[in-house]
Amino acid sequence: MRAKRGGALTGPNPTDRGKPGTKYHVVVSTDGLPLAALPSAANVHDTRLFPDLLRLAMVVCARIARLYADAGYDSADNRWLCLREGIQPIIRRIGQPHGSGLGQVRCIVEHANAWLLNNKRLDRRHDRKGAIVDALLTAACIFVVAARLVEF
Repeated sequence: MRAKRGGALTGPNPTDRGKPGTKYHVVVSTDGLPLAALPSAANVHDTRLFPDLLRLAMVVCARIARLYADAGYDSADNRWLCLREGIQPIIRRIGQPHGSGLGQVRCIVEHANAWLLNNKRLDRRHDRKGAIVDALLTAACIFVVAARLVEF
């Protein structure tokens, strides 16, 4: 997300001509519920946040059988961490074609990201403090879970 005013958790976005931005890393269950979410600067490599995301997801979820991840999270350390925890890592290797196909696995994560970014303060990124952005991301996850609970 573009961070027009800068602040904590912002960095030069490599896909947006170096403008300051923030990335949101989200772990979702197979039915689309967010299990964990972390913000980071746009220039922070995804593999650095993988252990924290996995730890947060394991706190929320009793058992994780398979973990699907994008090529940005591809590293031997991340695969080993999954195997050590008894999780089958299905992480796309860098350079391989997309394995999940359109609308099969990836769409669940894309829908969860869209639901989280309905919170316009996250989408526009006006807050400069990193703690506020983290709190807004957590609150957005809670709102998504609460909306799903109301359906039942």
